[in-house]
Amino acid sequence: MIQVNRPSSLTPPAQARVASETTTKSTHSQRSSTSAARDSFSTAAPARAQLLGGVLSHVNSLHLPIPWPGKGEADKIGWIQKAYPPAKDSTAEFEKLDQAVRAGKDVLPAEAKNCVFLAVGGLFSGAAPKELYFDKNLDALKAQGLEVGRVPVDTDMGVEHNAAIVREAVLEAAKSGKQVVLIGHSKGGLDSAAALSMYPELKEHVRALVTLQSPYGGSPMAQDLLDNPLVRYGVGGAVEAIGGSVQAGEDLTYDSRKKFLAEHPMPAGIPAVCMASTTANPTSPLFATEEYMQQRYGVKSDGLVLPQDAFIPGSKSVTLSGLDHLDSTGTTLNPFKPYKPEDLTLSLVAMALKMPKEG
Repeated sequence: MIQVNRPSSLTPPAQARVASETTTKSTHSQRSSTSAARDSFSTAAPARAQLLGGVLSHVNSLHLPIPWPGKGEADKIGWIQKAYPPAKDSTAEFEKLDQAVRAGKDVLPAEAKNCVFLAVGGLFSGAAPKELYFDKNLDALKAQGLEVGRVPVDTDMGVEHNAAIVREAVLEAAKSGKQVVLIGHSKGGLDSAAALSMYPELKEHVRALVTLQSPYGGSPMAQDLLDNPLVRYGVGGAVEAIGGSVQAGEDLTYDSRKKFLAEHPMPAGIPAVCMASTTANPTSPLFATEEYMQQRYGVKSDGLVLPQDAFIPGSKSVTLSGLDHLDSTGTTLNPFKPYKPEDLTLSLVAMALKMPKEG
C-alpha cells in the first residue's frame, strides 16, 4: 500500500514533498513498520474525536422546523446542470458491471495494474476509525493485486487547503511511473477535483477521477445550515475549537461552488465517473435530513447530497437507489443496503478506466 504523510505545514508547490512508504499516527509518535500499517489516513486523537462527536450530536439534536420559512435554496438546486454541459447517465452500464462483479468476474481492464488508487475522505471523516471508513473499498482493489493508499487530507479544512495535499500525494505516487486514479467520497471528491483544477501539472499523472456522493455543485443542507446565524455561530465555533475551519462547510454551499468553479473549471481530458444516490430508509442515521430535503424542496437525497448537484459536467453519472451518504464507503448496519462498497468500487473504477484519457 502506498503510504502518504501529511506535512505539518503546507509548503509552496516547488518545495512540496511527501514521504513514501511511511506512516504517521500523530505528531507525537511514528509507526516503525510500514508493513504493520493498513494506510496513512490519520485518525483523530481521542479528545478531538470526542469533541467532534459532541458537535455532530448537537447538530442532530437541533429541532429544525420543516419546512423552514422562505424558499431557501430551491432556485439553486441543480444549477450546475444548466450552467455546464450535462453528465451522461451511465447507470445502466454500472448495473451490468455490478452484476458481473457479484458473479465473481474480473471487470477491471489490464491497465489497472499500471495505476495507483488513492482514496480521499470526506468532511470530518478523519474522526472515523479507518477500519470502518473506505476500508472495504480499498480492500476490494487490493484483492485484485492493485496498489492503493489514502491521501491524508485535513478533513475539517477547506477545499483549497486540501487540494494542495492531494497534489503532493499524486506527485509522490507518480514517482513509481504509474498513473493515479483518485477516488473521492463526499467533500473528498471536491478536494480531488480542486487539485486537478488548480494544479495543471497533475493532468499527466492522473488517469481518472471517481467521485462518490460529492456535492460538486453544492449542497442545500450546507447552505441552509450556514445561512442560519445561530447554527453558523454554534457549529462554526465548535469546528474551530477542534482545529478545523468553518470554510470546510462554506465550501459546500452553492454560492461557494459557483464562485470556485467559475475560477477553477475542471480540465478537459481526464475521465470522470460520478456516483450519487437516494434513499428514504427510516433506519438511516440521516433519515431526518433526508426527510427535511424531501419535505422542504420535494427532492430525494442520500441525506446530505442531491443527485442534481453531484455530477461533474461531461462525466459519466451513476444514480443508485437505497444508499445513504454513509453506505458507499462505511461499514454500516443498514440491512437493506443493495450495493456493497467493495462491489461498487470495482464497477465504478472499471467504468473510469474504460474511458480514454485525452490531451
